[in-house]
Order: sequence, then C-alpha cells, then structure tokens
Amino acid sequence: NYYKKLLKLIGDLPIEIFIKPFGSGYIGGEESSLLNAIEGQRIEPRLRPPFPTTNGLWGCPTLINNVETFYNVSLVATDEYKNFRFYVIGGDCIHDGVYQLSADFTIQEILEKTNNIPNFPFFVQVGGNASGEVLNSGQLKKLVSGAGLITIFDLAKYENIKFIENLLEFFVKESCGKCTPCREGIFRFNEIIKSEKIDWQLFFDLLENLKETSFCGLGSAIVTPAKSFIKNVFSDRPII
Repeated sequence: NYYKKLLKLIGDLPIEIFIKPFGSGYIGGEESSLLNAIEGQRIEPRLRPPFPTTNGLWGCPTLINNVETFYNVSLVATDEYKNFRFYVIGGDCIHDGVYQLSADFTIQEILEKTNNIPNFPFFVQVGGNASGEVLNSGQLKKLVSGAGLITIFDLAKYENIKFIENLLEFFVKESCGKCTPCREGIFRFNEIIKSEKIDWQLFFDLLENLKETSFCGLGSAIVTPAKSFIKNVFSDRPII
C-alpha cells in the first residue's frame, strides 16, 4: 500500500523506488549491505572506508538516510520544521503506535503524553531493540537519542535473564556470519547464558571483544542492551 502511494506522489519525477529484498534480514538495513542488495550481491556489510558518500552504489557517491531524515530535510528547506520527530511505542503497552511529538521530550513525557505509563512494574528499551539502552522506571528523565523507538517491558516477564536470552536469539538469527567475532562470539554468549553457573567475567570480556573487533555495527550493537539491562534491571546483577 505504501509503495503504491509513493509511486503516486512521485508521478513523473525521475525517482526509482526499490523494495527491500525478501529474506535480506536485519543486516540488510545496514547502509553498505543495502547497497549490496540493490547491486545483486551477497547481503553483507562492506569494508569502510571508503564510505558511500564517495564510493557507494555501483561505485558512485551515494546518500543514504532513513525516510524520517529526508522528511525533516524537506521541512527545513521550506522553513516548516518545528522541532518535532516521530516516536514509535510498542511492547507491553495499551496505546502502541507512531506519534509525532517534540524532539525535546523526555521518555517520561512521551509516555505521559501518549497515556502509556504502565500500572505495573516495568522497564523500557530506547533506541531500537537490537542496540537500544535499557532503563528502569526511575530513569525516564532522559531524551530519546537515535531511533525513536520506545519498547515497554513488563518486569514480571523479564526479571531474570529472559531479556538477554531473547536478545541472543535475535543475534544468532540475524548475524550474517561474515566476521568471526560476531559469528562465534554470539554462539559463545549462548553457551554462557545457558550454563548452570554464568561466568560473568567471561561474558563481559566477550562483550568488550565484540565491541572492539566486530566487522560492522551489528556485532557491537549487543553491548549496550546487554550491559544496561544487567546494570539497570537484572535483580541479581553482577558488579559492572
């Protein structure tokens, strides 16, 4: 439906729209993986530099941004930008959806404005489910940086390590397998979390290794949600 609406809006303008290839997975949204997908190559990240702004699609300088950025640029160009942005609220909430609110709102203000303050113990993940920071209900005075996604979690469902288990399941599925740190590191994380006694020192050592040596942002993305969940939410958390 959106594709047809875009084609109608474009009209006779020399703009071509590509639909993301089926089966490209999460990694297909990474900018250089996206270029590979359009070119018909294996969907995996490219070595950078060079960056797409100098060597992008078929070797040409290429500008890659999300739709919201282009939308805001168009508003700036016509002097219509009012310092608003889009927020997506989901998870264990009543009024999920996309909201356009002030870019200066804190997480607390966003949840209040959308009537999404839970009546049960909860925590939130802000900025994307793969890489967003996890905060407890007493840490909501922060602004939303990065992707405007706020996911609400019922603490009773995720009080132990279920959140990390779900996170690891996602990364196991979505890793492209290109680099050893991500491919093998995620596998080792699974082993550690599923063991009878978790070796937290090894867990954090692996996180640091992924952060410093992964080929692209996917491998290092797990560091922020994993560490912030353990620090801010996990009831039996180790000392970080």
